[in-house]
Amino acid sequence: MLLSFNKILLLIIILLAVWYGFKLVNRLDRARKAKVQAASDDRSSRQTGPETIDLVRSEDGTGFEPRRPGRRR
Repeated sequence: MLLSFNKILLLIIILLAVWYGFKLVNRLDRARKAKVQAASDDRSSRQTGPETIDLVRSEDGTGFEPRRPGRRR
């Protein structure tokens, strides 16, 4: 099998397309990871506010009250 100029040129074009495709995928993945990290940092900085209180239905069923340690429901 003889390698002609056209076959070599086509092989080089395919290799360059794969090379730049991987570079593009890698760049997009880094941007996605940076965006997720920034959102995580932003979320953790916002969690410095008041703590969450679990609410349960009151004994008479008319409203809600904070959960007491000994109460199951």
